[in-house]
Amino acid sequence: MYLRQARVRHPAASWRVLACTGLLLSGCASPDGKVSLSPLASTAEVTQTRRLLAVTTRTPASDEGKGELFSAGRGDGLHYVSLNLSMPPDRPAGAVPTQAENPDPRKHIALIAAENLDQRNFGSLLKSAPFAKRRVLIFIHGFNTSFDEAVVRLAQIVEDTHFQGVPILFSWPSGGEVTDYGYDKDSANFSRDGLEKLLIAIAREPNVEGIDIFAHSMGNWLTLETLRQLAIANDQRTLKRLGTIVLAEPDVDMDVFTTQLARLGTLKSHISLYASKDDRALELSRRLFGGKIRAGENTDLEQFRRLGITAHDLSDVAGGIGRNHDKAFGDETTLAEIGRLIGKGTPAYASGPDASTAPRSAASQSARALEPGTAEAKP
Repeated sequence: MYLRQARVRHPAASWRVLACTGLLLSGCASPDGKVSLSPLASTAEVTQTRRLLAVTTRTPASDEGKGELFSAGRGDGLHYVSLNLSMPPDRPAGAVPTQAENPDPRKHIALIAAENLDQRNFGSLLKSAPFAKRRVLIFIHGFNTSFDEAVVRLAQIVEDTHFQGVPILFSWPSGGEVTDYGYDKDSANFSRDGLEKLLIAIAREPNVEGIDIFAHSMGNWLTLETLRQLAIANDQRTLKRLGTIVLAEPDVDMDVFTTQLARLGTLKSHISLYASKDDRALELSRRLFGGKIRAGENTDLEQFRRLGITAHDLSDVAGGIGRNHDKAFGDETTLAEIGRLIGKGTPAYASGPDASTAPRSAASQSARALEPGTAEAKP
């Protein structure tokens, strides 16, 4: 089935004014334009595949004739999908090469097949080989991200971190346009109960050893709000199944971030945060929303240490797509470091509070030699 980016425009006059003046949040989109997952006409040259699961609060696309799965609209309940992707064999770490038409499996990430699931079938996949007795990684994307973009990004993260368990995308209804910031924030709030439902369901699967989380940008707001809900509900059965929680470039007001953490108790020690003082997207977010610093641009590592979490300063990391907003995705050393954290069931804070005082954590060479993830090589 052909996945294609869905665009839904929403009234946002103030953001259109910002677009005209150049004050745009670049969000999480590719700098070369929107990502579109295209189906392969033939699998003859496929050498490696990767299977992902996706759960979304988006509305199923109405244009099934064109193969779209999910739009930017808000759906009724959760929808489940299994996706099989072709991965190019020589892709550089951090790269997400795609092509809208006639993708080449030797060069591009491309779709082989997508299958809609019901909740029962989704649970069955978590119980079955090769997923039995494995950890789960849930990726929560950020602002200005289509379903296709989030799928491709998770595939890249899984490969580059060498994650060994079950990768699951939680995709919330981002409008996929820079003018949709307000709509996206409301959509993130709209999806809190959906993410909570997913975490509760996975935590009760006996074949799942634990749950790791990787959130980016506005996805951190959704993640922290959901964890706060679980903490207020005192759902220890779910909270105790959570492992490493990676918060990459959080687009969250630092004052609000502090109050969210206050509810999490000992779960705070599982958090590893990545920030950069030259994150231009978060700088614009700060300027637009009261001048309050965002957690993802705050490099006062001592402040994070006092809050009980580990933080890493990526300011010295070169490049980063999306106006320095995606450094945690694009830097090979950082990806290897994150790969050491996720999938092992070890809280990020276990290495001690001193870990949070380093300008940035360098991954060891041994981390780069980790076995590949759940990719399947085609003979």
